Amino acid sequence: MITLLNCGLFSLGKSTTRGNQDSIMPPKISGGGYIMAVADGVGAYDGAYEASQIAIKYLSDNVTDSDLNIDGILSAIKKDISKLSDSHVDFHRAATTLTFCCIDQDRLHIGHVGDTRIYVRKGKKLELLSTDHTQHQELFNEGLFTKKELKNMKGKNTLTSALSKVIDLKYQEIHRPLSEFVDDEGVLDIYIMSDGAHHFWEKRPRFSENTLSNPVRFASSLQKRIEKATPIDDYSLVAASFKIS
Repeated sequence: MITLLNCGLFSLGKSTTRGNQDSIMPPKISGGGYIMAVADGVGAYDGAYEASQIAIKYLSDNVTDSDLNIDGILSAIKKDISKLSDSHVDFHRAATTLTFCCIDQDRLHIGHVGDTRIYVRKGKKLELLSTDHTQHQELFNEGLFTKKELKNMKGKNTLTSALSKVIDLKYQEIHRPLSEFVDDEGVLDIYIMSDGAHHFWEKRPRFSENTLSNPVRFASSLQKRIEKATPIDDYSLVAASFKIS
């Protein structure tokens, strides 16, 4: 049995005048488990918000159990986003990132495109499960540069994959046993962040243990940290604790 214990979330624009291109999906019952997600519309192109909304709406309307075909889900979302340009010519290059997870009784299932990130709590730390689809990450994966060398190079936020009519679909699919992540009390903590949020988390990836193990406190603390430092982009988080029994 899976029980939602608590949930912390926010989704805010970089500025009140620019609007917010992110869309979020709080934990929702899906079959015998839950699904949650964050989509970050690629703001450089018209239709970014609409694309992120399409991704979240598709998940909400169509993913009803944990028997997932992640390729089919992402392909269908890409197809729906492609249709945007049928009625809005300016939306031809509309794009969004998307990271979602489904939790069933035994496993954690993840679909990931772009640079939104998903973490799970392991003790007093968050473990990153997704891999960014960015120029920097690809250069690192190929062994051409170290992370230290990449810090001073351009391309950190340049995406190499997104859900869009004009980009070939490239994604990450993860299926892991819940036993790898559930703590001694049978609790699973999951955090999904857009790049405007994880940028500030990664700069100083620590909170007190009480904050880290409580998504409501985590969301409040991270939001305060971002706004104190001044947001660099739209910033979104969906975090949740589940009791697995």
